[in-house]
Amino acid sequence: MMDNIRWAAMGRIAGWHKKLEALECSCNNAVLLIFTGDNGISHEHTGSYPPMQSALIVKEHLEGRSPTARLLKQMGSSEIIIDVGLANPVDDACIIDYNIRRGSRNFLYEDALQEAEVLRALQAGARLWDEMVVSNFDIILIGEIGISDTLCAAAIASSVTGINPIHLTGKGSGDSKVIEKKVDIISRAMALRKPQPDSVTDILMRFGGLEIAALTGFITRVREKRIPIILDGYVTAVAALLASCFDSSLGEYLLVPSLSNQTGHGLIIERLGLEFLFDMDIDYGEGLAAVLGLHLARLIKSAWPDNK
Repeated sequence: MMDNIRWAAMGRIAGWHKKLEALECSCNNAVLLIFTGDNGISHEHTGSYPPMQSALIVKEHLEGRSPTARLLKQMGSSEIIIDVGLANPVDDACIIDYNIRRGSRNFLYEDALQEAEVLRALQAGARLWDEMVVSNFDIILIGEIGISDTLCAAAIASSVTGINPIHLTGKGSGDSKVIEKKVDIISRAMALRKPQPDSVTDILMRFGGLEIAALTGFITRVREKRIPIILDGYVTAVAALLASCFDSSLGEYLLVPSLSNQTGHGLIIERLGLEFLFDMDIDYGEGLAAVLGLHLARLIKSAWPDNK
């Protein structure tokens, strides 16, 4: 009886343990998949990085200099980078080349993507499950690299939920001074693009990005594969929201490690019917929160190995 009382007091930790046990996941064989692409809206200069230069961040990961790569090395795990839309190609054998086009268009002036490009990105994400590089893992972490993709994600989230973008738009890689500018960009683009709220393809055509579309396609197959996915931050949560439009029960295979300080993240997590495990104000992206989530998942499995 005392064990049951203690277990009930574990809160969200108990929830993670129950989900991992139900999926027979040991958390021993893990990989981080980072979907990458550039976004034309980055030309509006709402972040700290130069527009269309996500390849610079990718190179930091490949060279082991990013915080994410360093943590993974300490944990004995690895990352795989999938290029679905980098503006500048990175020549490295460790990259899976699914590049569809060299970055999306600026959605303030035209649709970010054509329908065929969206469909190819969705299919690329779904197809990744069948690649040998992900076939031997019992838990998968997902992240993204894409300058200004938090802006794309906020526009997508507003389109899906109908919530005013002011409640879904954060500072991203910039500072709080740019939030008003970002909300204005989304509001103007909404009026121009007129996204169809019940069409995932249409929303992605209007706002992009290719990395978000590929993430969405990947998540849509999680029920079929029965391998839990640890989301990263706001962008991956929005991709999961899009995937849930195809299957509303995908949440039982998803784990949310962190509540970021990105405005709207909590609202999207709630829409997914999920709970975050910790709140450290992490707004870094690049798979960092997902990796920390894996570390906690392994601790949870090792400390309480028996089903409670």
